[in-house]
Amino acid sequence: MKAKIVIIGAGDHGRGTLEILREASRHGGGPEVIGFLDDSPSRQGAVVGGLPVLGGLDWVPAEPQPDLGYVIGIADTRAKQRIAHRLSDRPITYVSAVHPSLIAASGVRLAPGVIINAGVAIAYDAVIEEHTTVNLHSTIGHDCVLGRCSTVAPGANIAGRVRLGEGCDIGLNATVGKGLEIGEWSSVGPGTVVVRNVAPGQHVFGNPARVVLPLARRSQAS
Repeated sequence: MKAKIVIIGAGDHGRGTLEILREASRHGGGPEVIGFLDDSPSRQGAVVGGLPVLGGLDWVPAEPQPDLGYVIGIADTRAKQRIAHRLSDRPITYVSAVHPSLIAASGVRLAPGVIINAGVAIAYDAVIEEHTTVNLHSTIGHDCVLGRCSTVAPGANIAGRVRLGEGCDIGLNATVGKGLEIGEWSSVGPGTVVVRNVAPGQHVFGNPARVVLPLARRSQAS
């Protein structure tokens, strides 16, 4: 039986994930995507990219299904973490969505559940951890580690030996200098140039990057 894939998240990022998987299938005859899961009431029964929203996360069976894989097609880093935690007691298999145009040097390691979009280049010995997205035309330098549930937006450039903690959000066209550490659950704004380490939970913006407001305080202020 041919393996099948379900995309978790029927929004824009999920729709983009479908296109990655379709392109990969055209090049290598990969698994068939059968639909989406989304807890939003407004998306129940909808059709996205020609495929149905099958239900919410409760659709995931409690019994193993060896021919069915899942990928979390959501950009929001906290949402990815919540979904992965919620499904942690289910015997499911995560699969990756990797566009065939990826340029990956030797030693690159992609964990299950990653999403790699078109035009991405990853230098040697870089590690992309579970449920992390690297978006359109981004570059990842050698020996980088991108922590789980992170999202790198289109056009971002991450230099060699950078370490992103869990749940980092790197904005459009941002640049992160060589050897820096971006703390877990930090956010780098669009177009930002990071030239020094970023502490966990901070939001930085500008050239050079400056702390705008810790993310916890931003949420309280809003």
